[in-house]
Amino acid sequence: MQEALVLPSGVVLPGVRKAGALSPKRPAVETAGLADVFPYYAGFSFDWACHQLAQHEAELVDSGTVLDPWNGSGTTTLAAQSLGFNAIGLDLNPVANVIAKLRAQEYSQVEDIGRPKKRTDVCVEDDPLAAWFAEPTVRRIRQWVKVGEATGGPTRDLLTVALFRAIRATTKQFEGSNPTWVKRAKDAAGTLSIASDELDAIIERHITFVSARVGSQSSTRPISVVTADSRNMPIASDSVDIIVTSPPYLTRIDYAVAYSRELALLGINISSDRSLRADLMGTTLIRRQATDSFPFGETASNLLSLIQKHDSKASSGYYLKQAQQYLHDLTSGLDEITRVCRNSATVHLVVQDSFYKDVHVPLADICIDEAAMRGWSLKSEPKRFPVRRTLTSLNKSAQIYKKGDVAESVLTFSRG
Repeated sequence: MQEALVLPSGVVLPGVRKAGALSPKRPAVETAGLADVFPYYAGFSFDWACHQLAQHEAELVDSGTVLDPWNGSGTTTLAAQSLGFNAIGLDLNPVANVIAKLRAQEYSQVEDIGRPKKRTDVCVEDDPLAAWFAEPTVRRIRQWVKVGEATGGPTRDLLTVALFRAIRATTKQFEGSNPTWVKRAKDAAGTLSIASDELDAIIERHITFVSARVGSQSSTRPISVVTADSRNMPIASDSVDIIVTSPPYLTRIDYAVAYSRELALLGINISSDRSLRADLMGTTLIRRQATDSFPFGETASNLLSLIQKHDSKASSGYYLKQAQQYLHDLTSGLDEITRVCRNSATVHLVVQDSFYKDVHVPLADICIDEAAMRGWSLKSEPKRFPVRRTLTSLNKSAQIYKKGDVAESVLTFSRG
């Protein structure tokens, strides 16, 4: 049963459990913290983030700082803001940052958004949206984008997220059984042509929905959302008090492909320019720089050895390199977390185990091992929650390998 959580400061968090066993898993339908404005993959629930941060009110109430180096759609930053704490959210994916800003801004001054005039001076040559839409439809979408550019601020972010939603709703046919892999039209004949009036009505429905959801939002404290790399944080050393975060898991989810349509709206073509896709943690692309000599702890090294020895195709080649690259990104992020945190800091980390073929990927144990190498120790016993449905179950070729149970773990670290 959920109870209201009342902080010493008097802030009331309705619907947040007091019990320490609250699962971080987002419910199938989540509206708390405006989680439904856009379905950004993974992350943890708003209630859970509030619960974790509420434990640290004494450290944060005056001038303490909360950080999420893998901020995604901004659940941590919004939870911190709701409690009146300073917060910084970093993510390398600009799509995530648009959503994070939308969830945390003050919308009392949003301008009315009217239909744009049908102009012919909008250039759509080599537009990345042409991977899914015919030229007239691309042109109309860009005319809507111009409206946001002209207004700027919260109005622009609101319209951008409404356009994200409209584009996703009209391109469902390009999604397969794996919701994180988005196909592209094979040729111009396979693109979508939507009449302007019909498209306008779709966009307006999503503007109405997003406007209604953020209409009651009021900011208690500004937060900082920055497009930046967790491996190289633009944050001063010894300046962070609490971290609540969930890094991408070793599940081969390519976030640039998953959000290729939204990135295209922002003018980023991941087909012609692979730099962003290659830089995102968990990418399926292999970067040129070698990571095989990077020193890992015993648990991570054992995993790499098992992948290398696996008898399936490309295990000792591509898949080994991809795992090495992921672990390099993870441990580089832990290095940066160690640098920016104060000695008294606490880190709450949500991670999920997975499988490579039939090889168990013990991500929680890897994080515990790597954190210990950097001077962090578990502040409490890991809390593990069973995961009953994973993306692996959707991959038919992977179903031939026997797998065990998978758990999502909450790890809480302190120094020493």
